[in-house]
Amino acid sequence: MTMLPATVGRLLCSRIAVMGLTTLVFLTGLFGASGNAIGDEACSSHEHDKKPNIVFIMTDDIGYGDLGCYGGGATRGSPTPHLDKLAKEGTRFTQWYGQASCTAGRASLLTGRIPIRTGLSCVIGPGSKNYLLPGTPTMSGFFKEHGYQTYFSGKWNLGDVPDSYPTKHGYDEMKHMLCYYASVYSTTDLKQHPDFPIDDPEFMKSYYHRTNDGEYEGHAGVEPDRVIQHFNYQDLSTIDDKQRDSAIQYLRKHASHKKEAEAKGKSTKPFFMHVNFMKCHNPTNPSPLFKGKSHENAYLDSIMEVDFNSGMIVDAIRELGLDQETIVVWTTDNGPWIDAWPDAGYTPFRGMKGTCYEGGWRVPAIMWWPGHIQAGRVADDITSHMDMWSSLAAMAGLKPPPHGPWKEKHVFYDGIDNSEYLLGKATESARSEWIYISDLTFGAVRSKKWKFVFTAKDAWLGPNLPMDTVAIYNLKQDPGESYDMYFNGAAPKTSGILGTSPGRYSGADNAWTLMYGGRIIDEFTASVKAFPNIETVPGSTLGAGVPTFLPPNLVPYVKPDAPHRHHRDR
Repeated sequence: MTMLPATVGRLLCSRIAVMGLTTLVFLTGLFGASGNAIGDEACSSHEHDKKPNIVFIMTDDIGYGDLGCYGGGATRGSPTPHLDKLAKEGTRFTQWYGQASCTAGRASLLTGRIPIRTGLSCVIGPGSKNYLLPGTPTMSGFFKEHGYQTYFSGKWNLGDVPDSYPTKHGYDEMKHMLCYYASVYSTTDLKQHPDFPIDDPEFMKSYYHRTNDGEYEGHAGVEPDRVIQHFNYQDLSTIDDKQRDSAIQYLRKHASHKKEAEAKGKSTKPFFMHVNFMKCHNPTNPSPLFKGKSHENAYLDSIMEVDFNSGMIVDAIRELGLDQETIVVWTTDNGPWIDAWPDAGYTPFRGMKGTCYEGGWRVPAIMWWPGHIQAGRVADDITSHMDMWSSLAAMAGLKPPPHGPWKEKHVFYDGIDNSEYLLGKATESARSEWIYISDLTFGAVRSKKWKFVFTAKDAWLGPNLPMDTVAIYNLKQDPGESYDMYFNGAAPKTSGILGTSPGRYSGADNAWTLMYGGRIIDEFTASVKAFPNIETVPGSTLGAGVPTFLPPNLVPYVKPDAPHRHHRDR
């Protein structure tokens, strides 16, 4: 049996991410144009009639246990009746994977690829040189090319330069677009940051040169309008209300034009609507209607606000008679940021946002499509943001992108068509494997119920602990990742919150399961060799801007044509 070296997990992705596109790295020896207005969308034929509308509601940093249908809700002082109803009428997922952070979660959804492939595995903040590059294949662009009207609102976090804006990546229209996460917009609020030098003109000139803190709207092919010059903490209070109202207005216009077109024997284009609420990333600032509503704290007030606004959009779909022809997906980007408590969500799993443990990756997710998606179903197999493009395409009767090498686009596409499972027609998910990469750290892989952890990290901004030997967890028996099953659970228990294994496993040594993980790593490494990752540029990006002074060759990398070097058996 071969043994994983201590630094494999930590170095695999960082080395792959920062090396140039012409450099091929190989881990060895482990295991054998402008948009149309809604009013112009009438078509002379009925070619669009059978394609469903799609409404994707993405929230921010909401915990797995925050909703009533996931064990939270009223028990935490923040009832979520609208989302509980949505889950009752649709399907709720218990092993839906986002990513470890905001940018990565959104990138995986939009591109159908592991975020490090696109240089988007680290959070993008002011001054970052990383962004969604022009020409990158996107889900929004795909649906636009196949006859959909495409609409975006809210948090973007995939870049703050014009070339990265939604209208440059397949969206016909964007409203209330914000480049960053909520805390960036709180910086200039002196109640939040009393030491911020707002009266220093030289500092403010530099700050605004680096920080694109405006709110934008516009259409593809047209220069966007900066409708708020400097979006701030007070604006966070009502931004999601504005998104809700704009989304409902869009739905009403579509329904009205649909009725007019049908009266003339014509059809209308379906729409792909992507609503991105700013709640509940800290610092939360609830809308006036919900401030104090939970009688607990601002975060739980905001959970109730998200529930209400989500419910109002779904209610509008029902009232307009669009429910039988509209797929609704509701989820969040990543796990909660526990270290920000009490302004943070709750998860029953180990870890948090920014770690390789389940708490940072498993997110609440609900799908609803009356008459198509099973009502009241709880789906327990692996599903993910990354598979949405392929799955929604198939549900719309379109041919999804190919899983694996997508030669026409010169990329490796990770998404899988999981539509049969999402619709309840298949008893097992098409996805049984997962790769956990947080920032530039290769943290873990999963095959079915077995998870193999290479880097222990229990807090997003805490230290990484490279493992001398991999930790193995059985996620069916031990979803809390408490009992390492490698070497009879002999992994060391360290002081503080950081440890390889909080508990002790007394059963048999399960090192034989490493064969599952080894194949996944080998295949991933080969795919990166064939389709090199976009370089992650150091800068104002968590995990990407800190120089390393470690020896450069802790893990043996060889030229593509050189033979593998094998590590000793244990």
